[in-house]
Amino acid sequence: MTSERMNKLDINKDNIQGNIWPGLPKLHEFFLFFNITCERRFRRDLKTLIPLITTANDAVKFNEQIRQNKTEVPSGEAKSEVIPLTGVNLALSAKGLKKLFKDDKDNLRSGNFLGGMLADLQGGVAGGEGRDNPDDWEAKFKPEVEGQYIDGVILVTGRSEETARAKLRKVKYLFIGYFGFTSSIKELFVEYGHVRPDPNSSNEHFGYRDLISQPQLEGLDPAPKGKYEPPLVPPGYIITNADQEPVGQPDWATDGSFLVFRKLKQLVPEFNKWLDDTAPKNHLTADQLSARLMGRWKSGAPVFLTPCEDNPSLADCNNFDFQPGNNQEKCPFAAHIRKCRPRGDVTDTSTFSMMRRGIPYGDEVTKEEHDQQATQKERGMLFLCYQSNIANGFRRVQEHWCNKNTFPPQKRVITGPPGPGADPICGQPNGPDPFVMGLCDGQNKNIHVDLKCCVIPKGGEYFFSPSIKALTNIAKQSAK
Repeated sequence: MTSERMNKLDINKDNIQGNIWPGLPKLHEFFLFFNITCERRFRRDLKTLIPLITTANDAVKFNEQIRQNKTEVPSGEAKSEVIPLTGVNLALSAKGLKKLFKDDKDNLRSGNFLGGMLADLQGGVAGGEGRDNPDDWEAKFKPEVEGQYIDGVILVTGRSEETARAKLRKVKYLFIGYFGFTSSIKELFVEYGHVRPDPNSSNEHFGYRDLISQPQLEGLDPAPKGKYEPPLVPPGYIITNADQEPVGQPDWATDGSFLVFRKLKQLVPEFNKWLDDTAPKNHLTADQLSARLMGRWKSGAPVFLTPCEDNPSLADCNNFDFQPGNNQEKCPFAAHIRKCRPRGDVTDTSTFSMMRRGIPYGDEVTKEEHDQQATQKERGMLFLCYQSNIANGFRRVQEHWCNKNTFPPQKRVITGPPGPGADPICGQPNGPDPFVMGLCDGQNKNIHVDLKCCVIPKGGEYFFSPSIKALTNIAKQSAK
């Protein structure tokens, strides 16, 4: 990237909330969902929260402290002590923003956001593309009375549960107080996520290493070193009103981002049973089939580069583009990482970028669950992603890429009908349509396998994470 273009970007890292970029360092995370009960008092209390909000600049410094702390511990010695860092970010739903902005000209330009997640994603709606079953959603995510609507969420992260809980209590006190007589919000509920215990601290509950490949932003991240790595993404696809953003938003929304929150239940014992039952029928081991579903071995190594056996030395590798794309012998067309980030399978992937910030929730699989091959305890992923346009980001990836049997395009002649198939990890079945995935079996033959849905949406909402300047201006209106 030229110095002229760098200067043009001029991204203010002190104005962007830190979970958008580079991400808040976290081992534990709380999500406080709230309803605004008094607009005037909320503006007053927001003013006291703003100094606690972690900016992008703050997050960069936190990450550097963590890196230095790790490097100070010689190899082979005990793990470094966890630094007691905490982070705070805030996001507002369409209903919350409507309470704070009375003029329609201030509305964000996003029909998906304005209608809310349930209306946007529920299945069975005429002309709709959603596949969520409302009966699977927890009641707290689909309130029917005004006082229960989700107006916003406050994210609190920490390197330990104790420090994160302490910061959460402090945040609650700012808005609710000890007795609630002058509160500005009603606490609706809190979701809690945490990384899994070692040696699985980098893995989600199915056992895959997570968050390996993220969009790298021009002007913020280093350029890719590998020939086949994804190119830098213009920041406007993640940060609103930044360079080359496809849909301009009102001026007040500059340096913000749309946040998608999804609570996804994972049926881990059932998933493992499906692998054990399905793999030998197709001349594969369970680990080989598992790697084909994700597009990476559980270590993180991409199957495109090491299709037959795991190679942990490639765990962080992103230097591949799925080309040539005329066969799926190395990586299935419908593998999760290929569905969500198709690289060379499509001409332009930057437009559909999203920054993932999820964290697991729930307990580890018990021996009883493992032996009975049935889920008894709740666990899964608190999925978060940021983008400047929900329709082009999360919505496009979930509904048009992961769910549809026909994506990636022009592959049906290779796979046979119905095409590549659904994403085996987060794809959703759709009534009479076959819920299958195409792949090459252990004899290198193109086949389709029937999938089992082991990820169930339990609720969620669309939010917008404003800039520090925007939040400050909202707070200043308290006297009006």
